[in-house]
Amino acid sequence: MSSSSKIKVLFICTGNSARSIMGEMAANILMGGKFVGYSAGSKPTGSVNSAALDIAREIGYPLSKLQSKSITPFMSCENHSFDYAITVCDNAKDSCPIFTNCSKILHWGYSDPADIDDFDDRKQELLRIYNDIGRKLNNLLKKN
Repeated sequence: MSSSSKIKVLFICTGNSARSIMGEMAANILMGGKFVGYSAGSKPTGSVNSAALDIAREIGYPLSKLQSKSITPFMSCENHSFDYAITVCDNAKDSCPIFTNCSKILHWGYSDPADIDDFDDRKQELLRIYNDIGRKLNNLLKKN
C-alpha cells in the first residue's frame, strides 16, 4: 500500500445498525481523508439505529450514505478490496466469513448499544465507540 493512497477499511457487525456504522463514520470523518470507511453486517437489520442517525446529523455525515446492508456484496475481490476488515461485535467475529480480499482482519469488540434502553445513554455509548474507533484508527495510521 503506497502512502499516497487511502486506507480502505470495512467495519463488520451482525446487524450493521450502530457499531459498524460508527466505524464507517469515524474512518470517513475523523481521519482527515486518510481512510475510506465502509460498513456491513452478517445479518443486517435493514435500518440504522436512531441514536446513530442522530449522531450523524450532529457531525454532518450524509444520512444518504448510511444504510444497514449485507456483507455479501463486499466479498467479491472484483468489486472490493480492503486494507482492513474490522469486526466490532463478537457475533460478527464468530460468523465473519473468510476474506480473501482483505490484507488484515482485526477485532475491536464493543457491547451492543441496542441493549441500552435510554436513548441519551445509548447515544453517549455510541459516541464513545465512535471516538474509540477514531483513536484506534489513528494508531493504525502510525503503524503504516
